[in-house]
Amino acid sequence: MSERSDRFLILLIAATGLLVLLVGWELAIVEALQRDLAGRVEVVLYVSVIAVFLLVGVGAWVETRRIDEN
Repeated sequence: MSERSDRFLILLIAATGLLVLLVGWELAIVEALQRDLAGRVEVVLYVSVIAVFLLVGVGAWVETRRIDEN
């Protein structure tokens, strides 16, 4: 395996762990707030979890690319 595929595999494992953590946290909040909110809070939290996940993933990818250039 090349260095790039090793870094991609590490990034994939870390991103999966982060996604599991964030979704578990989000579901706990939805369970706690499940009163007369009609699913709006759940949708907002899902969107925010996906946005954070994508930002962390893109940031890690950019950082590894910058390390490769140096």
